[in-house]
Amino acid sequence: MAYKLSIKLPEGWQQETQVATEEDGTEVTHLEAHLPDDKNEKDLALIDICLGPMPSDTTAADEAYANYVDMIGFDESDGPDFDPLIEWPFQKKKAYGFEALCDDESPIRVMCVEIKQKLLAVITVIGKDDETLVEAITLVDKFLRV
Repeated sequence: MAYKLSIKLPEGWQQETQVATEEDGTEVTHLEAHLPDDKNEKDLALIDICLGPMPSDTTAADEAYANYVDMIGFDESDGPDFDPLIEWPFQKKKAYGFEALCDDESPIRVMCVEIKQKLLAVITVIGKDDETLVEAITLVDKFLRV
């Protein structure tokens, strides 16, 4: 079952939504939006949202942890009590995720939230700087509709 996913963004943003079928037959809705900076030939911000059924026997926090392991990983400097996850309010729910820097030093935030019962949204936002990142996250929080 494909899920309807939309976000109202200000002028200048470009976005595309697609539905993909995973190997197991699960349909996932994918929305990608970016704010181009034509002068520098680089995006000022990027929003990437994947929406699909919550995998069985897991939580949004579990999914955020798995994304951290896949994207960042651990090293020997991380102590035994190190917990990379951060909890944020998101549309009157709890989002779990982490922040990091991309290879080009752009800040990134990855959030997993059970947006509706048994429906997982994995939201990745990248900004050219911290201010742009926060502005893009605020847009997602205010205007994302499922």
